[in-house]
Amino acid sequence: MHKYKYIISFLFLMMAYGVFAQSFVNTRDYSVKRTASQQKAFSAELEYPISGPSTDVVTSIRAWVCDILEIPQRNFSDANVLLRLAADSFFVNGHGQREVKIERSFEDERCVTFQAWITDKDEETWYSADCASFNKEDGHRITLDEIFNCDEAQIKQLMWQYRGDLRLDVDVPEGLLPVNAGFTDGWVIVIGPAYHRTGAEFKLRYMDILQYLKSDYSGYY
Repeated sequence: MHKYKYIISFLFLMMAYGVFAQSFVNTRDYSVKRTASQQKAFSAELEYPISGPSTDVVTSIRAWVCDILEIPQRNFSDANVLLRLAADSFFVNGHGQREVKIERSFEDERCVTFQAWITDKDEETWYSADCASFNKEDGHRITLDEIFNCDEAQIKQLMWQYRGDLRLDVDVPEGLLPVNAGFTDGWVIVIGPAYHRTGAEFKLRYMDILQYLKSDYSGYY
């Protein structure tokens, strides 16, 4: 009797583990580094989804990755093909040197977050960043309106408060522009333009801004 009891317990544990494992996004690391000339080079490091709790969330993440790499949106299953297309496109349309890094930075049972950083070097250096959180139930990208329980003016005040050492093109909070936002561990990242940055990260400390968050995304970690 004890023997069967242990077997049943083991099966329940395996089933529980299977449900847990399948509920998270599985990724692989890919990279490419190509040089067309002394003045022109492209490199990318990419953490890419290969499976997940739903095809919708995997498809949405892959479409966002295509946007970051500036190539047509397709549901690429082979990230190596995607990176080759991104490099080819840059050598035809881009200038100088481009470095791209995309990685998963947070995940819980409700959402998964990927972040991207791009550095373009030519006569000047420009930076861009994005933070995208995806709802794991239907795959949609979580919006500013879904995260914040306050108006845009208050979001701008929070961005100003948590601007850190970011150099800005404006002198007052009202001049800021919140574009996107996402969750990482302990922070809400709001994306908006700044000096020499088409997308800058304004890192708002999660525990300090709870009163401004909607209840659906409070206590998220």
